[in-house]
Amino acid sequence: MNMKVHGISIGIENHGGADFVLFIKASGTLTHEDYEHMVPLLEAAIDGVIQPQIFALLDVTDMEGWEARAMWDDLKLGIKHGREFKKMAILGSRGWHEWMARMADWFTPSAVKFFEDRQEAVAWLQA
Repeated sequence: MNMKVHGISIGIENHGGADFVLFIKASGTLTHEDYEHMVPLLEAAIDGVIQPQIFALLDVTDMEGWEARAMWDDLKLGIKHGREFKKMAILGSRGWHEWMARMADWFTPSAVKFFEDRQEAVAWLQA
């Protein structure tokens, strides 16, 4: 049986600085159901913070894409919570991952930058 793994996982990391980093790992081809599970977790975390200033590391190295409805879910999430993200580092490989980072930078008020190296991404978030 050959099952393709897909989904979104969320964690909190502390890299020795004053601010925590929200770590999001996307894998495979994301579905609407992936967002149905992830969005309530993310919103619960955001709701507990007064005037959140979120520093996010989004790892898309294993992401293959979105289903159409999941892409719409991602856009809605960005519109609803984009102002709460101060910086977002997107970790991936060149090509469409870098294009995705440029699109996010155009459509969100937060600073977004693409990286191929995890340590460089974390350093930029902490700068």
